[in-house]
Amino acid sequence: MLISASQCRMARAALGLSLRELAAAAGVSVNTLSRIEGDGNVTSKTLAKVQQILAQEGILFQRDGSVSLTERRPP
Repeated sequence: MLISASQCRMARAALGLSLRELAAAAGVSVNTLSRIEGDGNVTSKTLAKVQQILAQEGILFQRDGSVSLTERRPP
């Protein structure tokens, strides 16, 4: 299951990351990340890449559309 725009926004906020920080970590442009968070058109591969980074940082994506933060990895 791929994440929704709102899950991406909530996850990024929970981690305290800026658009620029998450985009850099995922290897995508800020414009691409803005499209993801705005329900814009992006490939499933790109969306999966962002989702993987968020999950590695401790985000759990729930089927009900919510997100939760587990113990965050140390820097």
